[in-house]
Amino acid sequence: MVGFERETEMLMDQLVTGPRQLDVISIFGMPGLGKTTLAKRLYDHESISNRFDIRLWCCSSQSYDKRSLLFELLNHICKLDTSTKEKSDDELAEMLYKHLKGKRYLIVVDDVWSCEVWDDIKRPFPDDDKGSRIILTTRLESIATYAMINSSHHHLRLFTEEESWMLMKEKVFKEDNCYCSQELEEIGKQIASKCGGLPLAVVLVAGLLAEHDKEVIYWEEVGESLKSKIKGCMDIVESSYQHLPIHLQRCFLYFASFLEDHQVPVQKLIRLWIAENFIEARSTSKSLEMIAMDYMMDLIRSNLVMVAKLNSLGEIKAVHIHDLIHEFSLVQAKKDNFSQRINEVGELYSSRGSWLRRIGLGIFPSSENRCKRVNVLAPCQVLLGDKFSFGRNINTLRFLSSVNSPFVDYDLTKSWKHLRVLDLGSVKLCRTSVDALQYLIHLKYLELQLYLYFDHIPNSICNLKELETFIVTGIHGQACNPKTIWGMTSLRHLHINDLYIDLWPSEQSENQLEDLDNLQTCSGMVIYPGVVGDLQYFMKRFPNLEKLSCQLYGSGTPSGNFFPAFETLSQLKSLKIGVSGAVVDPYGFEDFTYPSNLKKLTLVYLRLPWSKLSTIGRLSNLEVMKLEENSFIGRKWDVNDGEFPNLKVLKLKKLGFSEWTASDDSYPNLQKVLVHSCWSLEEIPECFGSNCTLQLIEVRSCGDNAVKSALKVKEMQIEEMGNSEFKVIISK
Repeated sequence: MVGFERETEMLMDQLVTGPRQLDVISIFGMPGLGKTTLAKRLYDHESISNRFDIRLWCCSSQSYDKRSLLFELLNHICKLDTSTKEKSDDELAEMLYKHLKGKRYLIVVDDVWSCEVWDDIKRPFPDDDKGSRIILTTRLESIATYAMINSSHHHLRLFTEEESWMLMKEKVFKEDNCYCSQELEEIGKQIASKCGGLPLAVVLVAGLLAEHDKEVIYWEEVGESLKSKIKGCMDIVESSYQHLPIHLQRCFLYFASFLEDHQVPVQKLIRLWIAENFIEARSTSKSLEMIAMDYMMDLIRSNLVMVAKLNSLGEIKAVHIHDLIHEFSLVQAKKDNFSQRINEVGELYSSRGSWLRRIGLGIFPSSENRCKRVNVLAPCQVLLGDKFSFGRNINTLRFLSSVNSPFVDYDLTKSWKHLRVLDLGSVKLCRTSVDALQYLIHLKYLELQLYLYFDHIPNSICNLKELETFIVTGIHGQACNPKTIWGMTSLRHLHINDLYIDLWPSEQSENQLEDLDNLQTCSGMVIYPGVVGDLQYFMKRFPNLEKLSCQLYGSGTPSGNFFPAFETLSQLKSLKIGVSGAVVDPYGFEDFTYPSNLKKLTLVYLRLPWSKLSTIGRLSNLEVMKLEENSFIGRKWDVNDGEFPNLKVLKLKKLGFSEWTASDDSYPNLQKVLVHSCWSLEEIPECFGSNCTLQLIEVRSCGDNAVKSALKVKEMQIEEMGNSEFKVIISK
């Protein structure tokens, strides 16, 4: 991060050496200055992560939702069960208070818009003289002043012209080691000065420059197109948007379909793009998902979209956009009749007639002014009655996230027979509403939220022959997926979350099964070994499956085929296996082999002896391994020479072993080691101190000896290997 070095040093001092009492550090200033970026720099600093027992991040934003914010905070520090959703706001606040009580915590509250909201947010934050800190960001000085306790608030300044140019040069020439010719530098400094000291403006202009040849004539054109002094960022946002090709403009405007200040899951966004026919197949060598990811990378390179989260393989898991850019996307989406949002529930109730007339042409357009996509901020189920049968020609209906999921008992097929995208993941459906979905035959994307009273998904769902993405979330129950799903050959992604499913057809229909050739990802599948029959036969029905998450449900009787024949899945790259039910040793593991192309493996509660890990250690492509919840049992784990040749990330969580030995030839490419809640572990292997690829060890909720051994590894890395960037993160 370029700039704000002095500010970072000063604020770090307030976080670390300030008073023992709870203190609030407020950062305020106009949008686009980098308040959130600076807060993130502080939050992620190694000395900060090691100092505080608990670190939490939440965003208030203009659409403050107390309940959502409490869930966001609680979700970071404890596992929320189904009963938590039934608690009142006060009970949730008390629950948060108890988790924070007696701990030294750091909480970032981003984008606060009113003093009343701040008063509401801060109530569950105890002051135990532990040196806890709150970082607050806001646009308004009045709020920053109001929140002060001991430390003075900090007004974030504009960038200097030199800082603006350094940031622009870093973004434009990052692949050229920041080398810039003198001719371009002169023009570049002029362009940077026109950005008015706003880092966001600098980054957006850099996106325009980086995506074209580094030519003087083009840079001069960009410089001339900018106003002498930019009063805000909207002009540059619009300029960046207009420079996008048409196919990327459509993909960018889809961010208007998500809430402000929310991270957007990349997989979900890509699947929505595909369902909307935004992705054009350019070659047979790339899947639609791969092409969509290329689109995403183009948007990221434009700097309109930012990376928010990476997965353990280093792939982009979530993205987000600045709130100013989000505001632009909403305005532009409405202007282009791309999409509209219903989010003013209070206004709807207070002036119902006039407001509905006002949105009549916008949200529910006439034939002359058609908008194909509607996004509803739940709970807005009042709009789903017969009286408001709106938008009969819309293609997309999405309910945006809300903690208080409303019930919908309206027949959705009465109004929207042409839907291609139906996202009901934020509302609860009654049975009649689910049954009626069979008539939405054009659906390509369907997301549902079901609850305990569902014992099955209706067989009629198989009428949705064009369905590509089918997602079901809900509370644990015995709901089964229909056997007729085998006829839905267009399926690309099948995700049944927290629900038991039954994918196995009757014996009489086995010969009539079609292969699900297009299926790439599947999660939530429960396999009953010894009951199903030939598991290998069924696994062959998913020849192109790349990601699988499943539960093995044991009956308590020995079974030679407890583990299904995963090795038949030649394209599988990610596999997660959990075990539930009454299981017996040895599970039939002796004959079990893993797919050779596997890159990521997660094992949960298998209770296998550590010696069985040698089979996994020989997988040459494995990069990420997560062993959790007693997946392996026994006192000692010996890693043999040459095992795990390409492993980069190793996570160990809630395992009961005490000894862990490895040699210098083990884990030759290891980069990150995460050890969580392994209380009996005495020592992390000392040979990690001489591992030249290792970058990070994270130890959370482990014994003192494990912590000391991690710090010893750090000392060896720095003193013997010269690795000054090596990090150890300790948390109790």
